[in-house]
Amino acid sequence: MKELLVFLTLSCITVAASAQVPDSTKRTLTKTDTIAKPDTIQPVAAKADSIQKDTTTLITKPAKDTLTVSTPQSTPQADSLQVVKSDTVQPKWKASSIVRLNFAQTGFVNWSAGGENSVATNAFFTSSANYKNKSWAWDTKFDTEFGLVYISRKNSDHGKWEKSADKIHLSTKFGYTHNDKLYYSFLGEFKTQYAKSHFNDKYISTFMAPGYLNLGLGIDYKEPEKFSLLGMPIKDFTVFYSPFIARFSFVLDEKLSTAGSFGVIPGEHIKKQIGMGAKMAFKINPVENVFVSTTLNLFTPYIDKFFNFVVDWDTVVNMKINKYLSATLNMSLKYDEKIHDKDDNNNPKGPRVQLKEMLGVGVVYAFK
Repeated sequence: MKELLVFLTLSCITVAASAQVPDSTKRTLTKTDTIAKPDTIQPVAAKADSIQKDTTTLITKPAKDTLTVSTPQSTPQADSLQVVKSDTVQPKWKASSIVRLNFAQTGFVNWSAGGENSVATNAFFTSSANYKNKSWAWDTKFDTEFGLVYISRKNSDHGKWEKSADKIHLSTKFGYTHNDKLYYSFLGEFKTQYAKSHFNDKYISTFMAPGYLNLGLGIDYKEPEKFSLLGMPIKDFTVFYSPFIARFSFVLDEKLSTAGSFGVIPGEHIKKQIGMGAKMAFKINPVENVFVSTTLNLFTPYIDKFFNFVVDWDTVVNMKINKYLSATLNMSLKYDEKIHDKDDNNNPKGPRVQLKEMLGVGVVYAFK
């Protein structure tokens, strides 16, 4: 009986000792935690000095009786991390502004052919803000300019300042689209000037005399991409047509209102008209460093001589010299049958095509 107990005790000690596994026999796993087949397990020498640099097998520096797990070669699809680029998100708001200051000077000293000394300066400011998302677009633009010219008089102790440019123009257009080109839009425009304009020492216009307000509903076609016409790249092309435009002409000055200036009934301050109209605008880059922007407005009333259009056409040519210097040519053409030209005695001569042109060199600064 004693011999049997001793045998059983020794057997239990032997089994317990054989069940213990040293830490050095831990296995190394792959990145995907995949264990290879049993036939890929190989013994490694107890005193290995180097680590085998094989991308298909991960081998650690083995200790005694260490087993190394060999894994099959990984594929590029398993090891590589795919990055999916998201679509570029365009900003919903875009804003920009431009400031220009132009100068001109003429001087004469003992000049036999004669002439008057003069100094001229003009300031221009243009600012625009554009909003766009998948279905809506809102474009707003503010244009203003003011210029003075000083002309000396030989027969006078002092010269005289005259106004050479004066404009306030605000326009906004809001539209809804299904295809990113054709918009159902509302258009609003307002125009007037800052100060009085004189002719033969009598003022003929001033702030809100005249002033114009146009409100219309219509269809606006926009070409979002650049295209070429006669080899010239064109961008920001848009055409707005409205079968319903309400046009208001303001003459808030009492003297000019009494005279019936700018087509109002004498003594009244506002003239209302309903008609149809169109507006076209685009930008051209005909040659390097020359930029042309033009805007054409047309309006004709349904009552009182339909198809006698009121024309308002503005063009700006900017010739860039460097980042801060440029030459600018401003041109305006206007025609309104209700506005009559006047002779030297201030007598009306009938409607005429009105033209204005200004060319100057100055500094320019653009910011966004």
